[in-house]
Amino acid sequence: MHKQFERDAVRVEIQKWGNSAAVRLSALLLKEAGMQVGQRLELRVEVGRLVLELASESLDDLLAVMTPENQHGPGLNGPAMGAEVW
Repeated sequence: MHKQFERDAVRVEIQKWGNSAAVRLSALLLKEAGMQVGQRLELRVEVGRLVLELASESLDDLLAVMTPENQHGPGLNGPAMGAEVW
C-alpha cells in the first residue's frame, strides 16, 4: 500500500505525440500517486475531467506471476494446527 494524500493541483500541457496527444507526468507525481512507469492504468472521463487509476488486475494477470516462492503456506489443505478437527 502507498500513502494517500492530496497535493495542490499541478498544471500540465497536452502536447502532440505522433498522431495522438500526451501529458507528461513527473517522477515525483507518479511516486506520490503510488504509480510507476510500465504499470497499466484505467482512464475514464467524468464530466469535464480525465481520471487515471491503477488498472485492476485480472485473475490471469495474477496467476501469470505466481511462483512456488510467492505462494502462501499451508492453509485449509495442511494438517490441523491447533484445536481444529478435520
